[in-house]
Amino acid sequence: MLSADRLTLAIEIHSRSYQLLRWVADAIEKGFIPATHAHQSADVADAAYGWVSEHYMNFPSHARPDRRHLREFANFFGTYVATSFDVIEQPGTRRHSHCGCYCLYCSRIVNAPHLQPKKLSKRDKRRAVDLMVDRVNSLALEQGLALNSDIATKIVQDNATRRSAGYSAFGYWLIKRTEGITDGKSILALWREIAWSPAGSPIQGFKLRYKDFVDAEESLLAAVQSQA
Repeated sequence: MLSADRLTLAIEIHSRSYQLLRWVADAIEKGFIPATHAHQSADVADAAYGWVSEHYMNFPSHARPDRRHLREFANFFGTYVATSFDVIEQPGTRRHSHCGCYCLYCSRIVNAPHLQPKKLSKRDKRRAVDLMVDRVNSLALEQGLALNSDIATKIVQDNATRRSAGYSAFGYWLIKRTEGITDGKSILALWREIAWSPAGSPIQGFKLRYKDFVDAEESLLAAVQSQA
């Protein structure tokens, strides 16, 4: 099972890191921070740590981490460029529509945001499935059980346990990201396993909660025990 203390810290850091990234994007828009500087600062854990330390008191309170966990926060913040978002220096423009129709009447040209989600490939999605299978196997081994790859894959592909596998794998990598370790865009694919609906759109008001991770892992363990 995921460490309660480390997971709780990682969830908080995730929230504050995202808020800081939003703040950075807004600061770029207003010309306070050069996009190239922000991108480079998020590229490497040590660079991110130096940047976060230097500007700590300038951050809004909701995005400012506890100083005791500044290194973990910087490590996590530094993974965003590889995992979820790109900071675009000259994002250009894009066509926007409130109703979903992109005819000349319904759409308009607007400035594209400096903070843009990465695009997922089929390879990223397949890698996310591999990470979920790995996590199911790890849970089984913790219980002294051995699963073959086919059974672990079956649990991941089962609609009843798919999202639970996504939660468990995403939680594992939340903790790894506080160490500055990420698996790239496959982590974004894991995020969409839990934060997006099966129809393929973001769940309104979705937030990470510790209890949901616990429930997910208990569900996975029950599936593992029944299969073993």
